[in-house]
Amino acid sequence: MKYIRAKANFFRLADEKLIVLGARIIECMKTSEVFTDPTPTIVQLEEAYASYYEAVVPAASRSRETQALKRERKRVLADLFQQLVYYVNTVADGQLSLLYSSGFPVLTGKRTGVIPATPTGIVLEDGRRAGEVAFRFTPVGRDMQYEYSFAVEDLNKKELVWGESLFTTRSFKTYQDGFTAGIYIYFKVRARNKNGASDWSTAVRFLVR
Repeated sequence: MKYIRAKANFFRLADEKLIVLGARIIECMKTSEVFTDPTPTIVQLEEAYASYYEAVVPAASRSRETQALKRERKRVLADLFQQLVYYVNTVADGQLSLLYSSGFPVLTGKRTGVIPATPTGIVLEDGRRAGEVAFRFTPVGRDMQYEYSFAVEDLNKKELVWGESLFTTRSFKTYQDGFTAGIYIYFKVRARNKNGASDWSTAVRFLVR
């Protein structure tokens, strides 16, 4: 099976390359008749790009403060492009002409598509404030989307009541708020790509503080 996809690993790009490539991708998204409902939105991309661009020139001074600010804004932009490449690959479904029209670099090669493995290494921690939880887990591959959900226990029925599915492309620390301090919650996650979804992870129990 022909394995063709847009690729993104923008955080490792040199600043001058990311500035040029980022502008091209955003322009392609704005004028595309195929990628009409991108995730994230064009507005989010433009705001993150402008914020990063403004931080690049001052960072040339090499001060720790400006360098740190540039890295923070670069990470935000890179994460948004990582989400966007998942959307592009899903819509294009391996069509080379559509992938090139997105503005992203394209990887072509021979590879059999496989369903991702189930995420492991789940860790839940206290958040930054009461009622907030931080979670992270071990990534299972590149260009991956993760579906996750939280549950509370119904004491009357003695069963878990799962909330709606949420989605992220991040496996490192992410925050979720809105919980009641003093109760136990449960967390599960599974990985998704264009070939399908993994099994759900084993639910992890955590006491909200």
